[in-house]
Amino acid sequence: MGKLSPGEAVKKIFAIDDEPPVLRCLEKALGSRGYELGITNDPIRGLETLKTDMSIVLALLDVKMPGKNGFEIYRELRQIRKLPVLFVTAYPRSFTAESDEVTRMWQEFADGTTDIIYKPFGLDMLFEKVEALGGSAKELGEA
Repeated sequence: MGKLSPGEAVKKIFAIDDEPPVLRCLEKALGSRGYELGITNDPIRGLETLKTDMSIVLALLDVKMPGKNGFEIYRELRQIRKLPVLFVTAYPRSFTAESDEVTRMWQEFADGTTDIIYKPFGLDMLFEKVEALGGSAKELGEA
């Protein structure tokens, strides 16, 4: 990452996925675009980070994970803060199997704070969805 100009801040994203190769891929891809990416494969620890680190501007959540799934993390997180969320999942059927949960989330999907990307995905699609929810990697602050 290059040197920041005065007043410029790097946006921080946090990803929770139980598959380390997916996390490494996200870290490399989004890091190449200038984002700072925090990662964990522990959903419980990840939720605590999302609840407490107010510098995070976007959460990337896998849906199917042991211990706590992405929907549970989403629901608990929304009780604390309205952080934009991008579900990153290999299981499109999880959205139909959990249709009641998705129905409850449609308002967030419609208001532009929640979206879905299905594995495998292209980097262009990832970048498009991340920028739509979290903005570009750097934002100009007041110098």
